[in-house]
Amino acid sequence: MKKLFFFILFFILVSFSKSFAVEVDSSLWQTKKSQHFIIYYQEAPVAFVDELIYKSENYYNSIVDELGYRRLDFWSWDNRAKIYLYKNAEDFQTNTQRSAWTGAIVSVRNRVMKTFVGQDHFFDSLLPHEMTHIIFREFIGVNTPLPLWIDEGVASSQEKSNLSARMQMAKNLVAKNQYIKLDNLSKTNNFEKDTVAPDIFYSEAASLIVFLIHQEGKDRFLEFSRSLRDGINWRSALLKVYNFTTLEEMEQEWKDFMLGYK
Repeated sequence: MKKLFFFILFFILVSFSKSFAVEVDSSLWQTKKSQHFIIYYQEAPVAFVDELIYKSENYYNSIVDELGYRRLDFWSWDNRAKIYLYKNAEDFQTNTQRSAWTGAIVSVRNRVMKTFVGQDHFFDSLLPHEMTHIIFREFIGVNTPLPLWIDEGVASSQEKSNLSARMQMAKNLVAKNQYIKLDNLSKTNNFEKDTVAPDIFYSEAASLIVFLIHQEGKDRFLEFSRSLRDGINWRSALLKVYNFTTLEEMEQEWKDFMLGYK
């Protein structure tokens, strides 16, 4: 569980920026293109770039399918996402003016991710997490107000290496009646000011999204996303789309789901 905590903490410190300067000198970069991505790189190993293309395409397909967005292919060709791959952490920090703990920054408005070579769990955690942030926010709107648990829960639900441990933690918390009430979870937006432990927060957030998608179906989650995009308040959208009378009712159904989760 200690290992899980450090990965969770890492993602909290990843800078999720809705907009940042993306101008670069294209003469300094090599490129490799696929249907949905353009990879810009400098001194990255060819094998790494090839794997990045392969993984990115696979994740794109799995994420849009999991969220119910399969029929909405909004990243093709002229609208491809861009991934800028710096040669190492130092080069990334110098060029982006980010702190030493930042592993990636994303811009939803520009459909851009900036990151670097040499990170642990890049392909199975960071990459799908940040891609999901862009895909989800691009669909519902950059400025749509949401509690942190929905944004981070959606992104965390698509990670490959951490989800199983998070689901198990959430199940144990529910079984021991030590989970965070959904109303309190929805008020958590700053871990420096709030008393919620990050590992508990991320486990519950991910498990709530898994519950909404797997228990109720992808089409229902797509309807929820459309409601958010159309300007309906997140709480009202949840209750209406999922036919919950109150958030307390949703919380109880989530608890029942988690107790039976294997």
